[in-house]
Amino acid sequence: MSLSTCITRRGFVKTGGAFFVSLSLPTGLSADDTADGTTSLDPTRLASWLEIRDDGTILMRTGRTETGTGMSAYYAQMIGEELNVRPDAITLILGDTDRTPDGGYSAGFLSGAFNVRKVAAYTYQALLTLASSHLGEPVSGLTVANGIVSGGGKTVSYAQLVRGQHVDLKIPITGKPAEADPSGRVPGMDGFVVGGNPLLKPVSQYKVVGTSYPVPGIPGKVTGRTQWSCDVSLPGMLHARMVRPATLGSSLISVGSLDRRRFPTAQILTKGNLVAVASPDEWEAIAAAQAVAAATRWTAWSGLPGSENLTRMFRDYRWGTPAERRGNTPDAGEALASASKTVSATYEQPYVRHAPLSPYVAVADVRSDGLVTVWTHSSQSQGLRVRIATTFGIPLDKVVVRWLEHAGQYGRTTFGGDGAEADAVILSQLTGKPVRVQWTLQEDMAWSSVSPGWVADIRGWLGADGRLTTVNSAFYSPHQSDARMLGAILAGLPGATPAPNGWVATEWPYDRIQNRLEQVYGMPNLGAVGSDCVGLRGNIMRTPAQRQQNFVLEGLMNEAAALAGADPIQFRLDHTTDQRLIDVLQATAKAASWVSRPSPHSGARRTGNAPVTGRGVAIIARERAYWVGIAEVVVAPSTGSLQVTRFTIGLDCGKIINPRQLDRCMKSGVVMGLSEALKEEVTFDTDKVTSTSWSRYKILTMQETPEIGVVHVPRDDKGFGGGSEAANAVGPPAVAAAFFDATGVHPRRIPLTPAYVATLLKA
Repeated sequence: MSLSTCITRRGFVKTGGAFFVSLSLPTGLSADDTADGTTSLDPTRLASWLEIRDDGTILMRTGRTETGTGMSAYYAQMIGEELNVRPDAITLILGDTDRTPDGGYSAGFLSGAFNVRKVAAYTYQALLTLASSHLGEPVSGLTVANGIVSGGGKTVSYAQLVRGQHVDLKIPITGKPAEADPSGRVPGMDGFVVGGNPLLKPVSQYKVVGTSYPVPGIPGKVTGRTQWSCDVSLPGMLHARMVRPATLGSSLISVGSLDRRRFPTAQILTKGNLVAVASPDEWEAIAAAQAVAAATRWTAWSGLPGSENLTRMFRDYRWGTPAERRGNTPDAGEALASASKTVSATYEQPYVRHAPLSPYVAVADVRSDGLVTVWTHSSQSQGLRVRIATTFGIPLDKVVVRWLEHAGQYGRTTFGGDGAEADAVILSQLTGKPVRVQWTLQEDMAWSSVSPGWVADIRGWLGADGRLTTVNSAFYSPHQSDARMLGAILAGLPGATPAPNGWVATEWPYDRIQNRLEQVYGMPNLGAVGSDCVGLRGNIMRTPAQRQQNFVLEGLMNEAAALAGADPIQFRLDHTTDQRLIDVLQATAKAASWVSRPSPHSGARRTGNAPVTGRGVAIIARERAYWVGIAEVVVAPSTGSLQVTRFTIGLDCGKIINPRQLDRCMKSGVVMGLSEALKEEVTFDTDKVTSTSWSRYKILTMQETPEIGVVHVPRDDKGFGGGSEAANAVGPPAVAAAFFDATGVHPRRIPLTPAYVATLLKA
């Protein structure tokens, strides 16, 4: 596609001298639609991406946000590589809906990286054109280093090239902005995508990408300079604490009163079943909310099965037809007739919580002129903007979302908001003042969305050669993407009723298995009857759906290997022709000092006071990348104690952007996966969540974290893969396999708590 560059002095005074790169508008959307100055960087354009300023600094804007993966480093490296400048010359503006283009959801950060990479590549070619004219040399005779263009014995910097110029570079885009949808989801999840085919730097010439460039935000976090979402303070701002219903389905009967002598500046605010106490003084708001909550009355409600009955409830539910099925449809009778051995198993997992270490905070300012501004830590700012506009009946161009750092969220805001944003907007509307809402830990644990529990049945047929010929699986879960905002539900505001949904997320790695059929069944959220009941709102979590389905598939592979009397790694090698998977399996096995033999080992036992050891393996393929996890465990049969002593994780994600940050992401993913494998479970009775503290909802501690070894198998010729996700998906099946290797007992449910392990070993 041709590059259209218009160089004029018009606008120079306004911009102060900048090489200004903006995206052309998609078909059917007029610039006048967002020309009020509140929702875009430039009133005449939808999105503006990059500025090279006459002081040599570079500003890149992206709607993606930093969710702990080190995206700010990756993006700076990608931009710096294409522009031939140092990454530390680049400043990023992230996530603000009025200052960045719609970047979609931040989980898929690589697509955002490709956007900024293309924008930088377009910009680089335009800069070379300017430099060619300035230096009187052809573009082919120019070289660039650190933003200095050289040619014909002369040099010129980017800063000098843009000084006194205003360059408007039109770049094609596809996609559309997030908009309301009756299903309750936000379409256009990827936001705008940069189109065309700009000349990109060959990987063989990379100097910045592939190095361990420091993540820009870390020093600020260490020194306290970072502004977190909890740090926002506005003139006249009120602090609010919520008074939640007694159960997940209660209705308000009466609100407790305020003692004006104790709480002179506090006020009670209500809308439907939403109750809060606000005050200019945060400590007064906290104490007053506790007093009001103690005297507030709610109706009784009992709409949950109890967490101990979860599997039975799933079995009793009438599931209907699959939400999705994938693979061919092998004839089970024919497969059974030709099989020498079969393996059949049921796997389970309870609900688990996103569980950020710091609960959610949001600030909203609903002004008299209709402009609504929300400060938050959502991972999809534009999606949240749409939800606020739709839920509250506010024109989209009157909603601004500003993004700030806060604790991790692990996917729960991918579809918009699942925090305090709706609470804050409602209370700001009621008071006419800015309102800051901070949830408590107990509130977050009880009311935020959850990753749903599930049950899966899987069968495998082995031929006479000991290899699997056929695999059938069925996965049952309330796989909701329920992005309804809690405050809006309680306030009775309109919102789409989430429909049951589910998807086959497995990326099939075993191409030598001739036949497979994977089916996924969905159901409504537990207790969520209609749009006005909260219930247990299901939401995605890191490596959504695939980490659960992978636990089942890898569990089958380990059980089938044992049935065939094969080494678990060799068994996997025998079922794939994918050389990338073969290489990373072998490299990880070598790093873990894996000795080839079947499981369980010869000393396996389920009784006795002396501990017993085991090792296990699991793999996952996801987003053009391959992970291998090898767990080593110690089990104490007499107590049920299970400890992971060492974990080795290997990865082939193609070209590595930042090795050190990739190590961090892999290790953090391992910790997350081990925590889920050993400890995490949301418990609830028939009306409310009961695991509302760290003593009831347990996560892995530093003392329990094993030594973690990392293996990289780089493939510069395979492009970029998803290296920051899926490390959490190999932990649970690898630990389960190691437990079997140590005890001879197949664990088919997580978490492997001491109580559950003791029950398994006695069965």
